[in-house]
Amino acid sequence: MSIIIISSDDRETEDFIAEKVALEKGYDRLDRRFLSDVAAGHEIKPDRLAEALDSTPTVFKKLPARHWHQYLAFIEAEVLDRMLADNLVCCGLAAHLYVTGISHAMRVRVLAGKEKKIADIADQNAINIEKAQKWATKALENRKKWSLAAFGSDETDLSRYDMVISLDQIDPVEAVRTITGASEYRKFQVMTYSKKCLTDLALAARVNVALLKAMTDVKVQAKDGAVIVYVRTLRRQKRKTVETIKALASRVDGVSYVEVHVNNRLKKNS
Repeated sequence: MSIIIISSDDRETEDFIAEKVALEKGYDRLDRRFLSDVAAGHEIKPDRLAEALDSTPTVFKKLPARHWHQYLAFIEAEVLDRMLADNLVCCGLAAHLYVTGISHAMRVRVLAGKEKKIADIADQNAINIEKAQKWATKALENRKKWSLAAFGSDETDLSRYDMVISLDQIDPVEAVRTITGASEYRKFQVMTYSKKCLTDLALAARVNVALLKAMTDVKVQAKDGAVIVYVRTLRRQKRKTVETIKALASRVDGVSYVEVHVNNRLKKNS
């Protein structure tokens, strides 16, 4: 029993590897089709969630920054709840950035073959190889910026992953065999402590969703039902903010205790 999170610098490669690994392991697959369920639960359109996963808010986009953070929080909370069931291959939902400290969640980064990727870009956009190389470099830079803005983590940092596979060095079929074989290691099997860590992470995400509907600049941690919230607010609004947080957080199923810390310099988890 384990969770396998597949990410890649190429969406088509990511989907292909995730599908084959899920079939090989006999696991359920959690991908962007799941966004329709998330959207239904929050009464929004699935394409708004997909947009949040693909781009950051700018003056040229209609997606406000506050909604962008909310949509990402919706996805994170629902994905973490779904992961509590184990036996899952996840892709396309940015889980490699927020599923951290969970030993039975194996995070894999698959790098698409560079020459093939550039050739595909050139072919799809009817441009020359030199321009395609620039497009590929720009796309990688944009994803780095997105991941840092969304979750405070650089998804292009390969040290973040349990396994990195380059399709320049290995073919996709062998990559699938390598991933499924490594997933059998004892390190990636569910243990009491790692299961508890995932439960805590899921609870913190649910509380975060509840709070983001009323405020911004919050950071939530959870342990055994106890929730600690770090928030940034004006001094004159401190009491009201603390009361609001305690009221909202205490309504979330699984919360037994709420503690609030006012902090003027919040930072995202890395």
